[in-house]
Amino acid sequence: MKNYFLISLFLTLYSCGIIEDTSEPTLTYTYIIKNQTGSELTIISDFGREQLTPNNSEFICETISSEGYLGGLCSGELEIRIPSTNTGYRCIGRPKPSENLCFVEDDLLFTISEGTIFTETKTRTYEYVLTPDLLESAFELPQ
Repeated sequence: MKNYFLISLFLTLYSCGIIEDTSEPTLTYTYIIKNQTGSELTIISDFGREQLTPNNSEFICETISSEGYLGGLCSGELEIRIPSTNTGYRCIGRPKPSENLCFVEDDLLFTISEGTIFTETKTRTYEYVLTPDLLESAFELPQ
């Protein structure tokens, strides 16, 4: 009798919308930055991740989100440094103001919507290739 009551109560609450399944399916989005500059680079994200990225290797990050996600990259900041120098690029996503030290307009790196620099290479996998001309225009970075 007690079990019947509990089942009835649960079904009543569920059918009235008081208990609702709000879980949404999640998908993994992968971002790949390929280093094809001819030089080794250090790539640093705002989550404290620092990766020495030799020529012809990749910086990969993944984010899990609901379908229709329009964000980009896996952090709100990305720094690309040329080792043994104080030069490179610092890109900052919204809502922080740009420092104008990015190799593209900052927002183009932090979105996968129209205007992004990323190319979708397969479903939910986005890629951007850093080329040798990137080294020629590097900024002096603040410490």
